[in-house]
Amino acid sequence: MQSFKILWADDEIDLLKPHILFLEKRGYEVEPINNGMEAIEEVEKRSFDIIFLDENMPGMSGLEVLAEIKKLKPHLPVVMITKSEE
Repeated sequence: MQSFKILWADDEIDLLKPHILFLEKRGYEVEPINNGMEAIEEVEKRSFDIIFLDENMPGMSGLEVLAEIKKLKPHLPVVMITKSEE
């Protein structure tokens, strides 16, 4: 069975531990990151199958991080996640 690699960037990544454990128990490899700059650095260094990206993070917003990731790897799928009602 192929293992899929997920990069999950969220400034509240600790609160998402139950979701990460759920995915890991099903064979996914999850790399948790708590800010946008680290996410960009990981995308430069490693290969991922998909990225889960929080839209509202301090420092670089998720949309700014998305733009940088798409410059590096335009075909890498990114799922934007937010708790905002807007």
